[in-house]
Amino acid sequence: MPYIGLMIRPTVIASIMIFAAPAFAQVSEPLPRFEALEQQQQMVEQREFDNLEANRQRDQMRSMAPNSGVSEAEQALRRMEYDRARNDRLMELDRDRQRMQRERDIANATLLNTRVPRNSSVVVTDPDRYILPPAPPGKYYARVEGRFVLVDETSELVTSIVPVQPTDPTTDVPAGPRPLPAAGLPVRRISPTSASVVRDFRALSLPAPPSGQYYASVDGQIVLVDGRTELAVKVIRPG
Repeated sequence: MPYIGLMIRPTVIASIMIFAAPAFAQVSEPLPRFEALEQQQQMVEQREFDNLEANRQRDQMRSMAPNSGVSEAEQALRRMEYDRARNDRLMELDRDRQRMQRERDIANATLLNTRVPRNSSVVVTDPDRYILPPAPPGKYYARVEGRFVLVDETSELVTSIVPVQPTDPTTDVPAGPRPLPAAGLPVRRISPTSASVVRDFRALSLPAPPSGQYYASVDGQIVLVDGRTELAVKVIRPG
């Protein structure tokens, strides 16, 4: 019987260690991000709404033509059907957007419970490269979930999150919720080097664009373009 007890004890101890382990997640290698796929998905969603609007306008013009045989009540019913289809799709995309935002919020909230060993590949060994000030005594920098963090050398736990700076890298930032499709926005990408980009926004009496964005003149209208996705996010002046 003592022999059996000796055989059981390691298993019991291992089980206790698994279930009693501290709730500190250890950092893992960052997953690759496919921004081209994100941009393609955004363009597909935008094109879907553009096509829906184009079909609505085409149907409306046909129904308003002389001798179309379509009553005003039928026209109103068709408009309601198009509006309902658009709203249903927007609600679906908004639910996905909110879900992704919750996931990002949870990931950010758990950063302070992350263990980053000193020999981890995510440890920042050259803070000057990222324009970071010297780490305080007893701490070191790491790059976790697309954020710079400070780690305690003794516990190897993240103690604080460094505020995002415009000079921070973006290639390892996890994908966030995509903006909802907007009416009247061009779906094609507008590169910062495109001739459509407005270089002298002051000449057009425009305020300075937000950081990471720029103006462009497309189809007779001035739009605000996101520098990361190169997609228009807002119509500033309609055509």
